[in-house]
Amino acid sequence: MEGKAARYVLGWCVTVVTGVMLQVLWHRFGGPILAVLVPVNESPWELGKLCFWPYLPGALLLWRMGDASDSRGGHCALLLLMPLMMVVLCALLGVDSRQKSVLIWLAVLTAGLVLYALVLRRCLWGGELLWYTLAILLGIAYLLLTALPPMGGIFTDPADVSAMLTIPV
Repeated sequence: MEGKAARYVLGWCVTVVTGVMLQVLWHRFGGPILAVLVPVNESPWELGKLCFWPYLPGALLLWRMGDASDSRGGHCALLLLMPLMMVVLCALLGVDSRQKSVLIWLAVLTAGLVLYALVLRRCLWGGELLWYTLAILLGIAYLLLTALPPMGGIFTDPADVSAMLTIPV
């Protein structure tokens, strides 16, 4: 492979490997730091972390391998769009297994990189500072809402809901 396609494939691979390695570290060691970086349950909010934190090294690689026409703000916009799409798809599809969430993650990641390659790599509305700020705010939200998650909605683990809905005998 040559040119731009190769760097997008490489960026995709780096993101996937990062996500898998974070999951492995979480299952091996656990702890509050890793709990911020990986989904600790199957709630849509937690699954959105799969698209945020692992994409950071992939975005850095894509940006470093890019040319002057590439937009860093586009990567920040993608840092907002991919978790949003992950949360929406997981909430709508009712993800209840790790296999479904991984398939959705890979689809969202692939679609996101295609979107970046075709649209977001150009200059975005609002300038890069706006998108940097929004991406940082989402990162802060992941930090805070992982430590103190609200009850209900996209923060609810489907496994907990199904356990509560059973009729005791």
